[in-house]
Amino acid sequence: MLRKTLVVSIMVMALLFACTARNKTSAGASDFKLQDLNGKTVRLSDFKGKPVLLDFWATWCPPCRASIPGIEKMQKTYSGRGLVVLGISLDEGDWESVKSFSAEAGITYPVLKGTEEVATQFQVRTIPLLVIINKEGKIVKRYLGFSDDEELEKDIKSVL
Repeated sequence: MLRKTLVVSIMVMALLFACTARNKTSAGASDFKLQDLNGKTVRLSDFKGKPVLLDFWATWCPPCRASIPGIEKMQKTYSGRGLVVLGISLDEGDWESVKSFSAEAGITYPVLKGTEEVATQFQVRTIPLLVIINKEGKIVKRYLGFSDDEELEKDIKSVL
């Protein structure tokens, strides 16, 4: 009983932290090479000179699912001004279910198959994790957990 209570308490604290924490940084974003859901290789460096929004997520994560409509809105609103949105799925194994979920959710931006190496590079400790990278390739903002669309939009506008 005590163990169960402790586990639940830790999970609740982790979710609360994930939903409220914000982290600003100016470190350079590490390049990566990942495959999209169709097997095409995508590199972060392919988008040099453009602002990029990375969304680390998984199909089994309710806050990740809840954040997708807001991210899709940013894609549709700002892709014409140069914003690149890349979803990085941290699901393991069955990529057909990720493809199916992406289609069902109406995701129009590329979804990449994440790796442990890339998750480590970007210090993914909780999901969803959004990372805004400016045109110079510097990480300017990290959103841990479900984010406020208005604040996200303000930060995206600042890197356009």
